[in-house]
Amino acid sequence: MELSWVLPAIASPLIYAMVSIGDKWILSTLKLRIESFNLFVGGTQLGISLVILLILGIPNASLSALAAALGGGMIWGVALILLFMALRREQIGRVVPVSQTSPVFAAILGVVFLGEHLEWWGWLAVLLVVAGAVIVSAEPHQLLSGGFRKIYLWLVLAAALIGIAQVLLKVSSDELSMWHNMSLRGIGLFTTLATPVLRPSVIRGLGSFVTTKKTAIPVLVIEGLGPILGNGFLLLALANGPVSLVSALLGTRPIFILLITLAFAPLAKTALAEEFTRGDIITKTISTAAVVGGVVIISLAS
Repeated sequence: MELSWVLPAIASPLIYAMVSIGDKWILSTLKLRIESFNLFVGGTQLGISLVILLILGIPNASLSALAAALGGGMIWGVALILLFMALRREQIGRVVPVSQTSPVFAAILGVVFLGEHLEWWGWLAVLLVVAGAVIVSAEPHQLLSGGFRKIYLWLVLAAALIGIAQVLLKVSSDELSMWHNMSLRGIGLFTTLATPVLRPSVIRGLGSFVTTKKTAIPVLVIEGLGPILGNGFLLLALANGPVSLVSALLGTRPIFILLITLAFAPLAKTALAEEFTRGDIITKTISTAAVVGGVVIISLAS
């Protein structure tokens, strides 16, 4: 197993599973306006980016590498807008798996544009991860009546955008260090996620939220420290491994969300409005088995 990229590629979704659960809690239970939430997430990323640039200086890289990192962040920001909209309305156990279908897009782009090669087991692993995500997002009565609601189509679009962003960040990692890549991604993400909602009313709403003692500390930990660690592992994995397989491992976030929500089911029911009927548990378990199968194949064959 190639530990230099496999372990970071597993650590990142584990951290982001906890961040996603925090996102759902903030949006659905604490009722923070989505515009203020987007501003907070984007502003946090911008702040981290500026600190990195102040410490390390401006990167010495080609214009194409800088553009790839910035573009990757901008595209990722658009994807987050769609993801947060869905997360506010739907169960986290169904939203996140659909958003993690990005591996199939990243795999195809990696093969077509980056010259990467996937053996049959690589494609099998990617398909297992994607199949697991599709299974967990599908409710039987929806399939019988014509498929998914429109919100899931927006999530597939978000996944495609994340796949494109991952490829761009892989390209930029050839010239940029992990930290410079993170900083430029953060600036790009702020541009699309936070700039459109940068209004006095949104700033006041966010200011009131983060200065309330009950919500300030958990929000700062969830949306401040969590993404730093998650992004660091993500970019480390992309810098050392093929984007197609790294992306597949990054798509394992649903496993960790399922395990965490099952472990704390009573709390998840009240704080996250998560459902735990027999059908829900069976569906999510089958999905998890498919995703774990893909992870095992990638890890053992790398």
